[in-house]
Amino acid sequence: MSTRTFRNLLLLLAALLILGGVEFGWYPMPQDQSQQPSAQQPQSPPPQQPAPATGPKPEVGETVVVPKKTEPAPVQPEKKPEKINPNDLYTISTSTNLVNVNIMVVDNDGNPIPNLGRTNFKVMDDGVPQTISNFGTTEVPMTICLMIEFSNKWWGYLYLALEYSYQFVQVIEPKDWVAVVSFDMKPYILTDFTQNRYDVRSALDTLRIPGFSETNLWDALAFAIDRMKDIQGRKAMVVVCTGIDTFSKLTYPEMLKIAKNSNTAIYPVSILEFLTVRYGDSIDTLQARNALTTIAKYSGGQAYFPRFEGELPGDFQQIANQLRTQYSVGFIPTNPTHDGRFHKLKVEVVDNQGNPLQITNQKGKKIKYRIVARDGYYAPKT
Repeated sequence: MSTRTFRNLLLLLAALLILGGVEFGWYPMPQDQSQQPSAQQPQSPPPQQPAPATGPKPEVGETVVVPKKTEPAPVQPEKKPEKINPNDLYTISTSTNLVNVNIMVVDNDGNPIPNLGRTNFKVMDDGVPQTISNFGTTEVPMTICLMIEFSNKWWGYLYLALEYSYQFVQVIEPKDWVAVVSFDMKPYILTDFTQNRYDVRSALDTLRIPGFSETNLWDALAFAIDRMKDIQGRKAMVVVCTGIDTFSKLTYPEMLKIAKNSNTAIYPVSILEFLTVRYGDSIDTLQARNALTTIAKYSGGQAYFPRFEGELPGDFQQIANQLRTQYSVGFIPTNPTHDGRFHKLKVEVVDNQGNPLQITNQKGKKIKYRIVARDGYYAPKT
């Protein structure tokens, strides 16, 4: 046999062996899958766990208890309302007739006299002595409304009004409350009550160009008094003005009535006196001086008429001292009639025996003093 024929027989025999192995399942053993993963056969996903039930379900054959029928509650008989005897009720009555009076006791120089007690004051209402129920003498901060006449009537008034107002800022302390209001035909609130001195100066800095020449003083005073009526404690108005009113809606007697009925002391500071020293008095200046003095007296304040600018620091410091050391007296009138009429008040300073109090200085010399308080009040009208 030739070599070529032998090779062909070997190839044929090999082909027969391969075909026979496929037919009878003779496969070579595969390698371990844990050591050599196959990328061709995808892994089967893990079996899914059954989703848990959202709540317990009754099993088949579970016993269900049917609730018993509830019977309605028996109807209670309606109770008759209990009769109340009005005489058995306890009632609380309050009185709103308390009259407060701020009192200053000052020497001839206007300096306050301290260390006076409740028993040193005697208050009479229409000549009838009253029992003092409230009394206070502690030093407290000021609550001041600074009012400034600002009109284009004359440039001299403008200069003095601003100069006096800036001088007043020097006596303001950190605990004091100050509001600034200007007026010509009507009042203008430049800043509401503040304890910041720089806010007060900033308000004064806005007063540069006046709008009108009219000065309605009575209306402006009534406006400020009305805004301050709900403020508690010691309060006052420092009014830098000429005292001349142009054509207010209120008359002068009406203004006096408002000043009498208020608890706000008015301290007018005239800018007219400085000019009368140089140009003399006239009917207008005399009337203005009288008007400011009367308003201050009726309200329990004091009018100032500085003739020179050098007097201003002392005047303003005196006002501040008076306001911080006032005596507050309160009483309930023995006459409770609500007739709306004016009641005359008189305040005296007495000793323990009821005689006029003698006050001496450190050297034993008697000191002349005067009492500053409003001279009356209007009773409420039913």
